[in-house]
Amino acid sequence: MDTQFTEQKSILDSILSKENMEEMSQFEPSSILRLLFASLSDKEKKVIIHRYGLEEEEVKTLEEIGHLFNVTRERIRQIENGSIKKIKGNPDIDTHLKPIESLVNNILEQNGGVMRDDNLLDKVISYSVVKDINRAATKFIIFQLLNHNWERVDKHDKLHNGWKLPTASMELIEELVDNLVAVLSDEDKPLPRQFILDALAKKPSSQKFTDFLNDDVVDNALDLTRKIDKNPFEEWGLLNWRSIKPKRMNDKIYLVMKKEGKPMHFTEIATKINEAKFDAKTAYPATIHNELILDDKYVLVGRGIYALQEWGYQPGVVADVIAEVLVESAKPLTKNEIMEKVLLKRIVKKSTIQLALMNKDRFERVERNKYQLKK
Repeated sequence: MDTQFTEQKSILDSILSKENMEEMSQFEPSSILRLLFASLSDKEKKVIIHRYGLEEEEVKTLEEIGHLFNVTRERIRQIENGSIKKIKGNPDIDTHLKPIESLVNNILEQNGGVMRDDNLLDKVISYSVVKDINRAATKFIIFQLLNHNWERVDKHDKLHNGWKLPTASMELIEELVDNLVAVLSDEDKPLPRQFILDALAKKPSSQKFTDFLNDDVVDNALDLTRKIDKNPFEEWGLLNWRSIKPKRMNDKIYLVMKKEGKPMHFTEIATKINEAKFDAKTAYPATIHNELILDDKYVLVGRGIYALQEWGYQPGVVADVIAEVLVESAKPLTKNEIMEKVLLKRIVKKSTIQLALMNKDRFERVERNKYQLKK
């Protein structure tokens, strides 16, 4: 983070001792649930496992579970609610769940007090060894057994659904999000994370966040807001930007070429688009080639190789490019000078440029080995 922000020691590091951290790295939510499920009947246990996708099962609807047991969906709902109530009545539940409750509290505190569901789950299970099994178990524990400890953030116009510490300031989080949106709006282009942090630190309005901000809080706010998202190239921007969420194949082509920063063959562009995984659609070379041909912002600069016109590359045959170079210079140029300038605009062999210069209808030789447009 920029030095203008007060450096803060990680709350997780300061609150959890080394011994506690080592203990938490071994914690297994799925094992904790097995202990808590001891008070349930086999049927109750199976209903909960199927309903919440525990023990590597898929999440099933009430109706699907009802078919398994040949009962109504309403009966399954009753069994589900009764089972959770029975688990919460376990006299040892506080002992079993206290480590997870403390960990969630510390993670929320470190990240500004409000976190998106997926982000919170990712942070919690990062302390667990078996990630996949424990993700579903952790979600069940947080959402169903410990949910009374935190406030639910739901259907918020600026923030994704998540959890909030009762003591956290929603107003402060919302204001931080507004500042992040303002930084991106001012720059009007996707930005890497560090650039955003530096720009945020320079805003006069950020001073009120001095005691609140750290890298984790800002990272969390970027992930938490509905107004900002990240493209496949680790750049953040406003959600409605096509450079963040490209809608058409042409948008993907432009974004990939802009990121690569160099002329590319149309097959390479297709490969890069597929590697980026913008969505489930496959980019085919023929489709990419058609898009490149039909849009003037792309320039053919070699065999199947295209560049962005905004980079200074120009359409037309080599003779046209030479003519433009001579017009821009407003004076005769040597063969080497012409080659150097043409190669900045087109990817061609030097012999091709030499051959084009021999077109006496367009160019004439003057002085010593210099060329100009024929008058």
